[in-house]
Amino acid sequence: MSAFGKIIDAVVPVERNEIVRSGSSRSYGYLRLRLDEPIPVLPGQFAMLKAHGIHEPLLRRAMAFYRQERMGEKLDVEFIYQILGRGTQELAKLAPGDKVDFLGSLGNTYDINFAAGREASHEALLVAGGVGSPAVFMLAEELLKREIPTRLFLGGASHGDLCGLNDFTALLGKERIACATVDGSYGEQGFVTAPLERQLKALAGKPAVIYSCGPDPMLHAVAKLADAYEVPAQLSLEAPMGCGFGVCVGCAVAVKHDCPANSSESFVYKKVCTDGPVFWSKELHW
Repeated sequence: MSAFGKIIDAVVPVERNEIVRSGSSRSYGYLRLRLDEPIPVLPGQFAMLKAHGIHEPLLRRAMAFYRQERMGEKLDVEFIYQILGRGTQELAKLAPGDKVDFLGSLGNTYDINFAAGREASHEALLVAGGVGSPAVFMLAEELLKREIPTRLFLGGASHGDLCGLNDFTALLGKERIACATVDGSYGEQGFVTAPLERQLKALAGKPAVIYSCGPDPMLHAVAKLADAYEVPAQLSLEAPMGCGFGVCVGCAVAVKHDCPANSSESFVYKKVCTDGPVFWSKELHW
């Protein structure tokens, strides 16, 4: 058991595995798995996955939950992954009926109660880059259920790298989404932090909270904006993980810490897999 519910380690069947190629050289997989028992899956949590029966690579890959759907007594869970190394290449070969080694749910979740407890005029700003978008989709669903005004800022290298864009548009409406691509093929050209900063300026100090997931450079830029505009921000970190449950310590991240006066260190290390992956931006020692 984790602090957030039951963890299962099981071999589960593939329901769907659709490969999508972007306009760039990148390819993505949309993977749907069926679990024999429903388990708690919270926004921002992840699972460790590997194609069943392969010996290389040995370790599973960490992937954020994208969506979930109750199917009678079973639970379907979905993931979006970028096809990069051997692990994701093996996943990309899977067809419906093939098997996946599954370990989840793992990690913590976004503090939605923080947004819900704010004044009625507050706004939730979701910022995602590339395959960071799956980590905020269920968050967006939950924020809407609580009638919290929500905007999405979605970035990528090109149009095809805006993972989940159609689903987000159906959920939030096009007018609540700002997109940016490096090559200018969709939305404005540049980084997603540009429309985010314009929105922060437009808020003019009104209550808001940022929830974000994506590559480290983007998260660092988001943290700087959050600090500059005095807006609290929670960041879901991407880190290499060997186990997913705190044993290997391969995902350690520096976090600010009050140390004794005779110490030269102002930080300690925490594990992204068990202490995170979601951290308040002010906690992190960049």
